[in-house]
Amino acid sequence: MLATLPKIKLVFILGLVFCLHGSLVWGGSFLLSAHGNKDIGVKNINYQAYSRGNCAHCHQQHSTQKDPLVLNNNPFALFASNFDTSSTTGYQQEDDFCFYCHGNPSVQEGGITNYDYARTFGGYTVNGPTTILEAFQQNSFHNLYDIWTFAKNTFSSFFTPYSNPCVACHNPHLVRRIKANVTDPAPYTVVSLPTDHGSLWGDENGERMSDFDPGKYQAPKHYQSGYEPGGNAAVWDGSNLPDYATFCTACHNPVNTIYSTTLGRNLIKIEWVDQGGESGPGDKHGKNSATEDVELKSPYADSNLGISLGFTTSCTDCHEPHGSPNPFLIRREVNGVVVNIDLSQKNGIGWLCRACHMDDHDFDPDIPENSWHHVHHGGGPLIEDPPYPSPVRCGWCHGGPPGANPIPCLNCHQHGLDDSWLQDVYSTYYTGRRCF
Repeated sequence: MLATLPKIKLVFILGLVFCLHGSLVWGGSFLLSAHGNKDIGVKNINYQAYSRGNCAHCHQQHSTQKDPLVLNNNPFALFASNFDTSSTTGYQQEDDFCFYCHGNPSVQEGGITNYDYARTFGGYTVNGPTTILEAFQQNSFHNLYDIWTFAKNTFSSFFTPYSNPCVACHNPHLVRRIKANVTDPAPYTVVSLPTDHGSLWGDENGERMSDFDPGKYQAPKHYQSGYEPGGNAAVWDGSNLPDYATFCTACHNPVNTIYSTTLGRNLIKIEWVDQGGESGPGDKHGKNSATEDVELKSPYADSNLGISLGFTTSCTDCHEPHGSPNPFLIRREVNGVVVNIDLSQKNGIGWLCRACHMDDHDFDPDIPENSWHHVHHGGGPLIEDPPYPSPVRCGWCHGGPPGANPIPCLNCHQHGLDDSWLQDVYSTYYTGRRCF
């Protein structure tokens, strides 16, 4: 009978049989994974007859489906619907198979707690989501429908129209338990490059943030003490952190066009590797080193790397991977500083910037926090190399007094931008310098 089945179905069925029969498991990676480990792996409260880590906690070997590989309610013989492709916002548990365990309530015995990056690796323990589902229910989030649409059209070598969007970043049969290894998470990474979905990314030498731009990655401060990840006091160069810059730019790069259903537009293309200098291309927070003086806070101002300019950052230094109460998936805490962003304020994104960059308040405590007049125009103590001279008439650019009418930070300070905005306002002040 098996000989008459198409090859792909035969491989799937044999793999499922071997996986479901504990004594025949093809060992190695799955048994080491967070799902397959016999001590901490999957244990569905509805399938207590199976040992922890058994494939049957997710897959039904006696599925009544005619074809477990075809898109229907439960592809891949899963115990519930894989992904509701009509759901683009406001996720509920039934919208994504992974939420049945990584949500609340959870079918995993004892439940699963998943804090966000700011808490797990940044040490900020105040509030925040406690499950992956809750992370996706916040103000900004990775849109799962958009991920599914992009991945099935871009990474067809492993991602099909029947795949779960979470699989675009995670191989569920390989992921390690990274949350339990916060000070040295790299060997326990949960991500796989789309170009090498059959392997984990970040667990080997050459795949760490210290390798992305050698000698240029300075780990930010942990909220409580030490450095990220996890408050490690002895490691500050990213040698204990997966190379998230390479991982994230596998999708978010100058080539790929990614449409956002949430924003109703294409996402800004990110140039994290290009080194085009002051006029670009290349973001200064990536490999395109800053060429002018900047006023930075610790640990960048006194970095153990021995540099004071030209740092490269990891995407996770500022962004959450799943979702955030802040816009643009900005973390709740960055470099040991609590960040609350309100984009109805023109300088709202400045609360993120001041986590690492010195604002006017840092030079003069009598000036309110998140003020940037002296930083841009000089005139304050210790301000060096202001990009713009003290204006004769503030209203030419501000439309009024600068304190009362600040220029929106995002006019210049976001991925890929310089100060071209000034060309349409007051071109005399236009510099062409990269502003991010």
